[in-house]
Amino acid sequence: MFDYISGKVAYVSENKVVIDCGGMGFSVTASAFTCAECSRKPEVKMPVYLAVREDALELFGFVNENERELFNLLIGVSGVGPKLAIAVLSGMNTDRLSSVIAGGDVAALSTIKGVGKKTAERIVLELKGKVVGAVLSDSVSQCAVAFDEKAVLALVSLGYERKEAEVAVKKVGKPDMSTEQIVRAALGNL
Repeated sequence: MFDYISGKVAYVSENKVVIDCGGMGFSVTASAFTCAECSRKPEVKMPVYLAVREDALELFGFVNENERELFNLLIGVSGVGPKLAIAVLSGMNTDRLSSVIAGGDVAALSTIKGVGKKTAERIVLELKGKVVGAVLSDSVSQCAVAFDEKAVLALVSLGYERKEAEVAVKKVGKPDMSTEQIVRAALGNL
């Protein structure tokens, strides 16, 4: 029904963005990554999904089409509704989440708040093949080098900016390296 919404960013919180569109404020539930992106922009054009329930209509917004596609795949998993899908998308960026699902990493998915082991197993079971074809097609080259979220967080805790840490980890990370090895290699390049 709705494909996108565009307008001025009126308000941003942890998981909500209010967009002023033609004098009306639309409340859009979004992932932490989308909210962070919206907080840096005065105006946005945001892909949306309208969830229709018996007692409410709710808009969910996304930073880009890849995030919306991943959201649509997640809500197709039994037991995963729109709010849990947004929580999953808030837990890690879409590239990392896609590689975690494609790699069958249930433990990494279980670290996301609100996702238990059984839910993580269902997500991996039902989406493993779908994520590779649908979402990773745009970012296969980016995911070819291992991206270790723990290594990035370790570098951030040492005082480096997140972007700087991500670039360093992507530059040195290899699939067979441990988090500690990635951090040491990244520190040598910073």
